[in-house]
Amino acid sequence: MQSLRKITAFIFLFAIIMAGCGEIVSYPDNPIIEYKSYALYRTTDELGNNIFLGKLEFTFTDGDGDVGLYQPDSAAVADSLKYNLFTSLYSMKNGVFEKVDSSLGEQNFRIPYISREGQNKTLKGSITVEFEYKFIEYDTIFYTFYMLDRAFHRSNTDSSEVIIFTGLNL
Repeated sequence: MQSLRKITAFIFLFAIIMAGCGEIVSYPDNPIIEYKSYALYRTTDELGNNIFLGKLEFTFTDGDGDVGLYQPDSAAVADSLKYNLFTSLYSMKNGVFEKVDSSLGEQNFRIPYISREGQNKTLKGSITVEFEYKFIEYDTIFYTFYMLDRAFHRSNTDSSEVIIFTGLNL
């Protein structure tokens, strides 16, 4: 009878311990991104000028948990070490989307350093980046984007939905 209680107590304790342990989910070492949303807002910049602000949101997973970069010590750092999120703008011309070649065509961003404590280093989250439009140059656009982790693993490339600016005035 005493050994039956010990076995029951052991099984009960083991069940509690196992219920408390989260399942370790495995993701590939290359980041995986997925477009979530794009929202456009009318606002003002630091100087009080009317602008549109576009917010692009996407989700990511990274199996080895090495997302984000530290702030560089100097401005003389290569772009591959300065930026880790790369976007390209496409606009519609004569019914066909073309990559924009101006300085607006490719914008790079820095995802800040992210780390996770503990044994499970996998990361999963959501990132939002903002685009300022001081004037509306194009009436129909979309963005493509990808990210690099600290080991220079490149994510898949995803794209936003088609964004229509027709009829918008600052």
